[in-house]
Parts: sequence; structure tokens; C-alpha cells
Amino acid sequence: MWVVWLAAGVAIGLLLGVGYVQRRYRDRESAYRTLLEAVPLAFLLVDAADRLSEVNALAAKHLKDAEVGIPLVAVNGQLVELVRQARRAGKVQQARISLAHTGAQQAFIVLAVPLGRGQVGLFIEDQSSILQLIEQRDRWVGDAAHELKTPLTSIRLVAEMVLPRVDPAQQRWIERLLGEVHRLNLLVQELLEFSQWQAGHEKLNYSHDVDLVGLVNRTWDTLEPLARERQVSMHLDSPAQVVLSADSERLYRALLNLLDNAVRYSPVGESFEVHIRSERDWVNLDIIDSGPGFPVQDLGRVFERFYRADPARARQTGGTGLGLAIVRQIVEAHKGSVEARNHPETGGAWLAIRLPVRPN
Repeated sequence: MWVVWLAAGVAIGLLLGVGYVQRRYRDRESAYRTLLEAVPLAFLLVDAADRLSEVNALAAKHLKDAEVGIPLVAVNGQLVELVRQARRAGKVQQARISLAHTGAQQAFIVLAVPLGRGQVGLFIEDQSSILQLIEQRDRWVGDAAHELKTPLTSIRLVAEMVLPRVDPAQQRWIERLLGEVHRLNLLVQELLEFSQWQAGHEKLNYSHDVDLVGLVNRTWDTLEPLARERQVSMHLDSPAQVVLSADSERLYRALLNLLDNAVRYSPVGESFEVHIRSERDWVNLDIIDSGPGFPVQDLGRVFERFYRADPARARQTGGTGLGLAIVRQIVEAHKGSVEARNHPETGGAWLAIRLPVRPN
């Protein structure tokens, strides 16, 4: 008999344990759902078959037809590709997409988080108001830069006219003024160019194929006087010719900024390296200098406007803080990518550019 009672006790204990686990599970599920509804982000959970298995209220508001059980492709095709990228990579993927919302196009940042068993969580943040503020700021900066052109030109002309008329002992002050005016003119010019890229007014001209090796050599010829003054040399490692479809003048502008940085930040008497490698559909361009490199914590900020690892040193070298921001705009306009690294052995700055042979 005692065996029966023991078995009954075990059964009751198991039932109580299962009930406790079920309550804990329901409590956690309830907390999970409360958080998903409270978080200020749209959330979608996509199953292995690319169907929606979770949709919070904000996602239903932003995404037309977003309901549990609906195929993701019926909601937005861009999200399908992002989900598949997250599965293939096995890590979080990010993309900026445009979605139709209340009759207008709005910009969203989407994070795709792989969760195992083919599931992917999508967190979607509305960036429209932020982008609108950025556009207003860029427009104001462009307008201010445009208004500064005329007075700066007048100051330069007056200073140049006064320079030969003052006492030689005082000329150094006028020369110093001219140097500052030149620096301001360069800043204004780069601000205008950057604003035009941001506004989408700059259009690329793919009318001719470009030999990247020849373009690098042409750029180096322009910078050779500065390099000779600093006793800096360039070591070019490349095939005899690498041809791609590109806007030669825009690409020249990007190379000018890149090589100028390498010359200015390489120690006196040192050299920097330029490597060009061609694949079937892509061209890789690597520029590695022998300077101090980028602060590791700032690698993600290198291409921001006005970024300077060392503001005092950047002023001494004549930098405006816009050169690499313009490089990124030009490279991305060519459907390419640019990444900042530090060389693992020398520690020098390493800028890796990847360009398509034939941009779509």
C-alpha cells in the first residue's frame, strides 16, 4: 500500500511542479508582451518560414497589413532581405529603409536580431523627425557657407592689396591674415560641397571608364610638392591598370583627400602604402600610412563631419575635419563602401575602400 501512496505523492508533486512552471511561464510571457507594447519601437517576430508570429501595436501602426500569420513579404520586401542577411550572418544587421506611412514616405532604422531556429526579431525606429532636423541643419550650414564666400573674398583681395604697401616688419601680420583667410575659404568650399552631397544635388558622370591606377598617380602628382616638403613618399602596389566605371573628377576629389591625409599624418621622412586589388566585380583600394592611427574608440566616428582625433594637430596640418566625410559621400555615391581601421602591425591609419567595377 505504501508504494501506492508514494506514487500518488510523487504524481501530486509533479502536477504541482508543472503548475508552478506553467504559472512562471505565463507570468514571463505576460511581462514580455507588456514590454513589447511599452517599448517606443515597432517590433516584429519573424518565424523560419518568414511569417509574422509577433506584432506589437506600434508595428501595426507603422506597417500596413502587419498581422500575425501574414508573410513578411506582403508587408515589406526590404525587410525580407534584411531578415535573410541576419540569418546568414548569424549576427545583428542594421539598415535604413523608407516606408509609406499615412500617405507619406518616412525613414526608419531597422535592427534584425537572429534568435535561433530561424526566428528573427525586427526592431524598427522612426527616424523621420531626426532626419528632418538634420536636413534643416545642413540647409542652414550650406546657406551660411554660401553667404561667407563674398566677404572672405573681399578680405583676401584687400589683404593682398595692402601687403606690398606696409612696412616689411609688419608684413608678417598680413601674411598671417591671408593664411587664416585661405583656411576659412577652404572650410567654406568643403562645407558647400558636403551640403550639396547631402542634399543630393551632386550627380555622378559615368561617361568614361577610369583607370584607377592612373588616377592615383595623377593625384600624387598634385600632392608631390607638399610630400617633398615633408619628405614623405608613396609606395604603390598595384597592377599596371585597373579599369572601372566611375566619375573621374569625383573619384579624384576623394583620392586627393585620402592621399593628402596620408602625407600630412605620416612622420617626416616616412612613406605610406597604396594597394589596389581587382576582383571580378569589385576593386579594393587600401591606403595605409605610418602615422599614429585612429583612436580605437573613435573608429566608428572617423567619417563624421568635423571629426578630428587631435584637434590641435589637425589645425597645424590645415585640416577642416570634412575631408573623410566627403570621401564617404563620394564612395557611397559610387555604390561602394569605405572603412577605417588601424594596421595590426604598424598601428598606422588604414582606410579600406571597396568600389564596384560597374555600379548598378
